[in-house]
Amino acid sequence: MNETLIAGRFAPQDFIGQGACGTVVEAMDIRLRRLVALKLVRRGPNDIDAQRITAEARAAARLVHPNIIAVHDAGDGRDFAWIAMELVIGEPLSVLLAREKPLPVADAARVTLQLLDALDHAHGRGVIHRDVKPANILLAMDGEDGPGRVRLGDFGLARMGSGEETEVGTVMGTPAWMAPEQVRGEVVDHRADLWAVGVVFYESLTGKRPFEGGMPALLTRILTDTPPAPSSLAPTLDPAWDAVLAQALAKIAGERFQSAAAMAEAVRAVQARSVSGQAG
Repeated sequence: MNETLIAGRFAPQDFIGQGACGTVVEAMDIRLRRLVALKLVRRGPNDIDAQRITAEARAAARLVHPNIIAVHDAGDGRDFAWIAMELVIGEPLSVLLAREKPLPVADAARVTLQLLDALDHAHGRGVIHRDVKPANILLAMDGEDGPGRVRLGDFGLARMGSGEETEVGTVMGTPAWMAPEQVRGEVVDHRADLWAVGVVFYESLTGKRPFEGGMPALLTRILTDTPPAPSSLAPTLDPAWDAVLAQALAKIAGERFQSAAAMAEAVRAVQARSVSGQAG
C-alpha cells in the first residue's frame, strides 16, 4: 500500500476489500494511534457515493451496540470522502455460507438472534438499515465456538427519522434481500429489515435463498411467490421453523413480525421447543 497519509491522518497498512461504493483499507490513525478500517469513496460527477458514505457515518454514529460496527470519525475532502470504523477481524456471513451451508441450526439461530438484537437497537433509535444481507454481516473472530459474534455494518443505505430523504419510486437495497415494498419503490419502515433477516435465516437453515433467479424474474418472485417451507428442503429441520419464516416473509408488512424483539422471541421459542424435544 502507498504510505502517503490519507486526510493527513491515516497511514494505509493493508487492503481489506472493494465494495459497491467504496474501498476499505486497514489504516493506522496516527492521531489516536490505533488501527481502523477506513472506507474511501472517490468523488465523481454526481457524488452519490460520497453522499451515501456521509449518510452511513451519521446513521452509525447514533448506534453504540456490541453487534454493530462502531464508527469513529468521518470526513469530506476535495477528491474523496472517508469514514473511519472499528477494525473487526473476521469474515462476512456471505463467505461462511459459500463455504458451508446450511449452517447447523444452533449457529443459524445464534447469528439471527444477534442480528435481531442489533436491529432492535437501530430501530429504537430511528435507523432503518435497508440493506441487511450476508455481505454486510461480519462474524468477528472472538474465540467462541461456531460463527463469531455478529457485527452489522454498511449503513450506507440507511434511513433515519421519518423518511423524507427517500422519494416514493426510488428502489433502494440489494434485490435478493429486498422486501416487496422495496421492490415497488415504496417508502419502507423497519419491517423491511425484518424481511431481510428472514431471507438470511432461511438461507442459513436450508442452504437456499427463498427467492432466486435473474432479474426481472427474481423481483417478480419476491412479489408473488410463496417459497417452499424450510422443512421441505431440510427434512431434519423442526417444522416449527416453517411458521417463523412464513411470518418473517409475509408479503404484507402488517402480517410480519412487528419488531425485531418479537421476531427474536419467536426464534427463542422454537429453540426452546427443539431443546426440550431433544431432552425428551
